Amino acid sequence: GSGEIESAHRYVIQDRLKRAGAWWKLKNAKHMLALRVCRANQEWDRYWQSRRQQAA
Repeated sequence: GSGEIESAHRYVIQDRLKRAGAWWKLKNAKHMLALRVCRANQEWDRYWQSRRQQAA
């Protein structure tokens, strides 16, 4: 329900982007959010494996 969504929002977005004294450029915040969503969806290892393959 909505409680799960609010919890995910707090975990994925607010914990990192709303730290005391922190400020973000929009572009950088979008990149950080994309990485946090990747990790929350258990796609972290697959993401970095694909990045390594692209770099090779």
